[in-house]
Order: sequence, then structure tokens, then C-alpha cells
Amino acid sequence: MASISVAPKYDLDRKAYLNLCIVLTLLAAALLTRAGHFGEPFLYYDEDFYLLVADRMWHGALPFVDIWDRKPILLFLIYAALRPLSPDGILAYQIEAMLFATTTAFVIVLIAQRFASLRGAWLAGIAYLLYLPVLRGDGGQSSVFYNLFLALGALEVLRAGESPDARGFRKHALCSMLWAGLAIQVKYTAAIDGCAFGLWLIVLMRRNGASIASVAAHATVWIMVALAPTLLAASVYVLMGHGQEFVQANFLSAFQRHQPEDFPAADVLWLSGMKLAPLLFVALFSLALLMRRRAAGTPVGFLLLWTVFAVVDFFAIGNYFDHYALPLTLPMMVICAPLLETPIGGVAGMAVFGWAELLAMDFFSTATRQAHEKGVAAMVAAARPYAAQGCIYMHDGPVIIYTLTRSCLPTRYAFPAHLAEPSEAGATHAISSMADLIASRPSAIFVVDRPPAPQTPTGTMLEDAITRDYKRVATVPDVIPGHWQGLYARKDLLSSQQDHAE
Repeated sequence: MASISVAPKYDLDRKAYLNLCIVLTLLAAALLTRAGHFGEPFLYYDEDFYLLVADRMWHGALPFVDIWDRKPILLFLIYAALRPLSPDGILAYQIEAMLFATTTAFVIVLIAQRFASLRGAWLAGIAYLLYLPVLRGDGGQSSVFYNLFLALGALEVLRAGESPDARGFRKHALCSMLWAGLAIQVKYTAAIDGCAFGLWLIVLMRRNGASIASVAAHATVWIMVALAPTLLAASVYVLMGHGQEFVQANFLSAFQRHQPEDFPAADVLWLSGMKLAPLLFVALFSLALLMRRRAAGTPVGFLLLWTVFAVVDFFAIGNYFDHYALPLTLPMMVICAPLLETPIGGVAGMAVFGWAELLAMDFFSTATRQAHEKGVAAMVAAARPYAAQGCIYMHDGPVIIYTLTRSCLPTRYAFPAHLAEPSEAGATHAISSMADLIASRPSAIFVVDRPPAPQTPTGTMLEDAITRDYKRVATVPDVIPGHWQGLYARKDLLSSQQDHAE
């Protein structure tokens, strides 16, 4: 009897030990690819804005009401969760993103073990972490966070298919839809990937002989579970009396946004395609190995279905930016696992991923980080005296300046593109919003010096206000090398400072 009880315990201990080793190696890979950015005040415009929203939430601001964006509330709650753990929140969100990425990689390992050996699955998890920086996922882009929820949702779909009884199937199916619902509350396009999960669950039910009525009943429940996080968020806003603002920001504004005719969609798509090319190259060679696994009963159909829907996710918005492809890396890395488990394929595949990583990170140069730190430090130093006398306004630049100067916000449209870009004019009522901003009389305004571009109505309004009421007091480096920011201070503040000095 003793021998019977020891063997399972030994197997569990060995499995736990292997999982611990895998997690530690994944964490080491995440540190290797991300530690160089820790504390860097500017990586990408988006995540600086997410941090700004999170910071202001801790001071009582309400997203969509006091500070506007169309991203769902859970993204800002994730950023806000660790905000108090670092003085400016920068290191806190970067560490949080690293932990999310590491956990996602481990879930990829769990999924990939259905299609490859442990070696291939483990290398697929490492490859995911290596490839994130290639698609600008080395910081806190929204996909870095919701990819974890999508990976967990996919894992639950697989577990549902492996369940020996109906009760287990129902439990895992509901869990899958809940994870998809949480992903949706980080970015709404995650609903596309969630549809793949639901469709495969329907396939599984039909394979097991379920009737159309039973499938319809279950699918209705799954849809409601997936929508539950969004319905909960909407209900909270309705109870607070801000339901209209929630609906406008989260849903209506997407249809009020119009891409300008001169948007270089083909060029952006080409650049994103080039960044995806190494991953597609490895996946193509692995696909033949993967298809051979059909005979073994592995759910290759689900993996391919998920991949197709992830491609649709990338194309859904129409901007084709590289970080929109981050959800595609989840199923693609699993597809790569069968090749990575082979001796030659593993070495070649990881070499390709490592090469792409080095190119993306500019591994042997710190010039980019130095430019970011120099630009942010110069802007903060120039703006801080004026932030103490009123709200500064960043017309086109990093909003981390608001966070670091503790400036109040002169408008609820704090992300510069929301008022500066013509594509957002319909969603943000840009003309009237800019008029309100100018009427609030910001103490100082940052305007970037760039080559001449077609003037926008809001840009003309701001230029007229600057000419009338402001004076240029500083020219400082921008975070983009070769660009400069001009700081314009209100003339009456300068006059009062001069009188005080006299």
C-alpha cells in the first residue's frame, strides 16, 4: 500500500518542480528583455496615458467623465492596482506588465504541451517573451495584459474538450467565457478571439450529440457570461449617473472616429508585416508537423480557428499598427511548438526569434533611452514652475509630463491625439473642446517643432491663442530624437513674475 501512495506523490512533486523551473526560466527571459526599460519615463505614448489615468483615479478622477478615452475600465484598473508602489508609478506598471507577460508565457507552455513535447512547449513560452518587444510589447501595451486572459480562456476551452463528463465541460466552458469577458474589458477587439472560443465549444457540443436547442441554450449563457464584466462596468456608471458618458466613450465614439484619407495604411501594414515575418516563417515550417498530430486526436482545428480569428482581430480596427498583432502571437507560438521541440528546428527557430529580438531592442545601444530621459527631464524642468500656477497643456507630446509635474489637466481630453488629430474630431467634439481648453487659460503650452504639416482647425485655434496671449520661454528636446518642444507661457504670468522680481 505504501508503494501505491508514494508514486503519485512523487509524480506530483516532480511536476511541481518542473513547473517551478519553467516559471523561473520564463521570468529570467522576461527580465532579460525588459529590465533595460525599467524606470524609463517614456516608452510609448499610449502607456504613459494609461498611467496618467490610473494616477488621477487615485486622486478621485473618473475615467470617461473627468478624463476621456475609449479603452475599457479594466485596463485603467490594472494600471491603478500597483500605482502606489513607486513614486511616479512608472516602475510599478512596468513590473506589473512583466509579471503578466511571464504568466502568459507559462499558460502558453500549458497549452502547447497538447501539441508538442515539454521541450517544444517551454521554448514556445520563451519565444513569446522574446517576440513581445518586436511588436512593441516590451512595455505596458493593453495587449500585454489581455493576452493573459485570452490564453487562460483558450486553455479552458481545451480543458472543456478533455473533460470526461458534462459537468466538467460546463465548468470549463463558463470559465473560458469569463476569461474572454475580462479580456474584452481591457480592449473590446478581444471579443473577436472570444468568438473563436465559443464557436469551438459549440463544435464540441455537436460532436457529442447535443441537440440544436441545447447548444443554443448553452451559447446564450456563454454570451451572457462573456458580457458580464462589461455589463457590470456599465451598471456601475449608470448608478453613478454617468451612463451616457460610458456609452459614448466605450461604444459610440468608435463609430465617430474617421481615419483621414492620407493615412498611410499600406505603409503601416507593410511595416507590421515585416515585423511579423520571422514568426510567420517559423510557424510555416512547424505547420506541417502540427497537421500530422490530427491523427493523435489533438485539437488542431481549435488552434487554427483561433489563429484565423486572431488575424481578424489584427485587421479589425484598420490601423494595422504592429502592437495590434500581439494577440496573434498566442496561437502562433503554440503552432511553432512542434518545430521547436526538434533538435535542429529548436536551435534554428530560437535563433530567428533571438535575432528579431536583438533588432527590435537595439540591444547594444542606450541612445534611445538616453534621448527619452533627456527629453522628459528637460520638459519637466521647464514646465514645473508653470504647473504650480495653473494647468499646463501638452498639445503633441508625452503626457508623462502631467504626471511628473503634478499639473492639473486643462481638458478631459488629455491624450494629445484626441484634440490634435482630425480623425478624432467627431468623437471628442474637438472644436468646442479646444475652445473650452483655451478659455481655461492654461499657464503654459507645449507645442512640438516639426516639419510643416496641413493645419487642422484645432491647431489653428491654438496657434491664434498662443500668438495673442503667450510668449515662448523655452525650447527643449522632445522624446523623439531630432525634434524639439517649444514651451509658451501666458504673458500675464510673465508680467507678474517680472513685477515680483522688481
